[in-house]
Amino acid sequence: MNANQINKLNMFEAVQAFLANTQTTWTSITAIGAAKLELDGKITAIRTERQKQEKDASGLVKERKLVRETLTRQALKVSGALMAYASATNNAELMGVVDYTPSAFKLKRDNIVYDMARIIYEAAQPLATQLAGYNIVAADITQLQTLLGQFLTAIPKRRNATAVSKSATTAIGGLFKDADAILKNKLDKLVLSFRATNPDFYTNYLNARIIVDLGAGKEPDVVPAAPVV
Repeated sequence: MNANQINKLNMFEAVQAFLANTQTTWTSITAIGAAKLELDGKITAIRTERQKQEKDASGLVKERKLVRETLTRQALKVSGALMAYASATNNAELMGVVDYTPSAFKLKRDNIVYDMARIIYEAAQPLATQLAGYNIVAADITQLQTLLGQFLTAIPKRRNATAVSKSATTAIGGLFKDADAILKNKLDKLVLSFRATNPDFYTNYLNARIIVDLGAGKEPDVVPAAPVV
């Protein structure tokens, strides 16, 4: 939700609160009650979609990043032993397969990082016994396998969360249009009947309809959003 939408949502909720607090004034006009219920529903839906945006991924991105960092460390540990073994045994083919640097892991995309770590794991698995003399035990290779599985699971989680967030952003845009329409086409028209008979109610409704820019670091700006009369 962007800053303009947040400011407008504050206005929606100000109108919602005003109508809730003045129900005895308008309760006999069933159309106002029906429009208020519609507005209530849109506000609730906006909040629900906003929560989906918030889930975008802060937690999932941190999870993926942590698994990637742990996988990278373990893969480099195993590849270092493999390169030492390849050098000692003059195995140029093995050296070429597992010769990865920390910067290579840092710069590549998730799926490529997975493939690189997988190559290291597959090269190490049949050499578990030989690698014992190079500070690698079977548990190190097993841990690398476990991390590969965790990372493979974490990658699509992030993408799925991003897709959910984008869908929520689209939905929020539509909900704001719906709420605006309820105000402009229904409530703004309905409260006009109070302009002469209850001017205080009418004026206070107009005040609730004002959008206040609550942007950080500056004095609030007032943006008129009241119905034109």
